Amino acid sequence: MLVVGYVIHLGYAHKEMKKYSVQAHQHSVQVSTLVTSGPYSKVRHPGYLGLVLIYFGFALGFAVVWMVIPAVIFTILTYLTAVKEEELLKERFGKEYEEYARQVPWKFIPRIV
Repeated sequence: MLVVGYVIHLGYAHKEMKKYSVQAHQHSVQVSTLVTSGPYSKVRHPGYLGLVLIYFGFALGFAVVWMVIPAVIFTILTYLTAVKEEELLKERFGKEYEEYARQVPWKFIPRIV
C-alpha cells in the first residue's frame, strides 16, 4: 500500500503535473494550465489518493494499531484540502474546471469516490 501510494503520488501525479507550466512559490504551487491528462483523466486528485495510501501503508506496514488514528486524521485533512483546492480551481478556471469535473466525477477512486 505504501509503495503503491508513493508510485501514484510521485510517479504519476507529480510527473504529469510537471509536464505543464507550474510555478512553485514558497508554500504553494501556482498552476497556469488545468491538468486533465494521465491520472487526472481518471480522478481529480490522484496525488492526494497516493498520500492517503501512504498514510495507511505506514500504519499497516508498521502493524501498530494506534497509527491508524493519525492516518484517519490526515485522510480527513487531505479530503478537506481537496475540497478547498476545488473551490480555488473553480475560481481560477471557471467553466473549464466545471466541465472537467463533469467528465471526471471521481475525486479519488474511479467509480467509487
